[in-house]
Amino acid sequence: MAGDHDIPLGAHPVAEKRRRGRPRKPDTLTNAQRQAAFRARQKAADKSVTVTKNEHDELVRECERLRKELAKAREIAKPRVRMSSVGEPAASAVLVQQVPADEAESDDKRLLVTMNGREFFSLQRLEAHYGLPKRAVLERLIWWADRSVVQSFEHDDAAFHRYLNRITKNR
Repeated sequence: MAGDHDIPLGAHPVAEKRRRGRPRKPDTLTNAQRQAAFRARQKAADKSVTVTKNEHDELVRECERLRKELAKAREIAKPRVRMSSVGEPAASAVLVQQVPADEAESDDKRLLVTMNGREFFSLQRLEAHYGLPKRAVLERLIWWADRSVVQSFEHDDAAFHRYLNRITKNR
């Protein structure tokens, strides 16, 4: 009775013997393959590349040519600054003149300024040289700077209006 029953075994036979440890990945290299790849990398890294004198000279000439082009481009892009001899009065001439009267008759405003020591001593020297109070020196120089900027716009009305209508902290 016990021998009547057949116990079914697995339908597929064992094709490969099971190995110990972790199963191998399909792209793994053997130790010999890894060593050969390492030697090939080391051999390629040891090869030095020599540059002939002619190629080096060509590269140097190309660098010099590019530097000259860059200098020309910077010269063209540099903003044009008016010289004081081209109709603009120098700062010394401005400090001697009176500032034109304020047509709007606006009230005086208080200005607290913190400045570097160099500029502070420059202001003191200007004050002593021209015999003016600090307020007069600052007013005249600010008027001169503003006038120079306005005159630099010439016929560019859009830039002039952007300059006048610039939003500040107080507006």
